[in-house]
Amino acid sequence: MPHTPRITTCLASAILATTPVLATAGPSHAATTGTPLTPIIQTTTRDTFACGQGPGGLKMTMQSNREMSQACAKAGEVANAYAAAPQQAGEEQAVSVNVDGANWACVHKTEMDEAYVECSHADETLSLSEFRSMT
Repeated sequence: MPHTPRITTCLASAILATTPVLATAGPSHAATTGTPLTPIIQTTTRDTFACGQGPGGLKMTMQSNREMSQACAKAGEVANAYAAAPQQAGEEQAVSVNVDGANWACVHKTEMDEAYVECSHADETLSLSEFRSMT
């Protein structure tokens, strides 16, 4: 059986703005033979969870495809590892923390005049920001 190359492209979708979309087309020789490509769309759903307060009262928000209890437990582990790191992330400097053998890259960000730290690994993202009571 001959090896058939495949074309893989990452697309951003307006309909699924927060969901990565992977489009996989048929054999690449189809483009040169005039045969139409048939895309196959696969999506990975990430939910956003408000995981309460972490170290120092920081608000933990986790984007993950895990169940909420698992995602928030991991958020707490990453937040604790970040808080214990010898250096904190700055505007120009990322900090790497290791949780269960996985390196999470933490960077300082500012969005709409709100500063926060974002730690990411693979398809998960933890945001640590100042907790503000709604009362």
